[in-house]
Amino acid sequence: MKIAKQLIQKIDSIDSETLKTDSLLNGRLGLVYYYYNLYKHFNDEKHLDKIQVNLEAVLNNIESQTSDVLLDSTLENGLSGLGYILQLLINANILDTEYKSEIDQINTVVFDEAIKLIEQKNYDFVRGPFGILFYLSFVNDTFHVNAILEILIEKFKEDEDFFFYNEYTYIEGVHIGYAHGICGIIKVLNDNKDEDERVDFMIEKLLMKLVSIIENNDFYIDNQKYYLPRSIHKDDTYKNGLNYRAVLAWSNSDINFSTLIYSIKEKYVTKKLIDIANEIALNSISRKKEKHTRVWDHRFYFGSSGVLKIYNFLYKKTGVKAYQKAAKYWYKQTLIFLEENKIENHPLNFLNNLPATTLSILEFEEEKDMNWTKILLLL
Repeated sequence: MKIAKQLIQKIDSIDSETLKTDSLLNGRLGLVYYYYNLYKHFNDEKHLDKIQVNLEAVLNNIESQTSDVLLDSTLENGLSGLGYILQLLINANILDTEYKSEIDQINTVVFDEAIKLIEQKNYDFVRGPFGILFYLSFVNDTFHVNAILEILIEKFKEDEDFFFYNEYTYIEGVHIGYAHGICGIIKVLNDNKDEDERVDFMIEKLLMKLVSIIENNDFYIDNQKYYLPRSIHKDDTYKNGLNYRAVLAWSNSDINFSTLIYSIKEKYVTKKLIDIANEIALNSISRKKEKHTRVWDHRFYFGSSGVLKIYNFLYKKTGVKAYQKAAKYWYKQTLIFLEENKIENHPLNFLNNLPATTLSILEFEEEKDMNWTKILLLL
């Protein structure tokens, strides 16, 4: 039996009632999303049953006012994650359109929270306004999307040396990757369904900023080149304000630039951007030691299954065999980390334990693109 199917059986055997959160990226809504992708892939009613059981548990908690998603609006932990799942299941004809009214209510609440977060200078994806914008775009709420874009373009123009500088406690500075930074921001703006001059302006300027950093810096850690820093800062804590880290990850790594360029609209992509993306990705393949990757477990967020997905994604996009070979290496590493089982997060935690890891492995083993990483900006 393939490893993914063993993991699916293992996840099925774990009682989801032991989860302490209803959230999308860490809790029961994450399980709904996981089983939704299995249902799409296998077309097996048992996965539909799991969707219904876990969604019902979340809705019951909301009804009783005990659900933690009511305390937050973000994609990772709050109402945006709930709205995303409801719309996803409506689109798949798993839920009736009567839930549209619930989504409309959610949109109003999360929009207000997005504005507050922007005013507090939080420009995060997973726990900030860009995750909310991603959600509102997904549900085609053009009114609220337009209002947020209008505020963002004004903030964007305030300081062209430090686009979207976070002053929020846990993410001070301009971050680079998908979870908290510029690559995530570009992808969210790119996925806006309407043509918009404001979006074009911001994406083009942000891409120019990233290219400028890459071209004007030559940074090595233990003989490995790193093309982009983890974050950019206004103070002198780091040389030129650039905080480089030896890392290879979905969440925040220079290889995010490579996957980004292969996922945005063609009108933004130039030969120069493709050449840089390829150089970064091909050079990153030699990063295998822990001191070069900071990978020490299998989780998707900043572990080996996220790296597996990155190289598998690049192989599907380019056909370059080196990426396929790299994906195979990280597949084997993920299996090793699964045996070691060092992760302390709940086993059903979507992003930080078994569900996302299982989907990465399943996709690799079956050699079929399942498009499950849309919520993680890899599509």
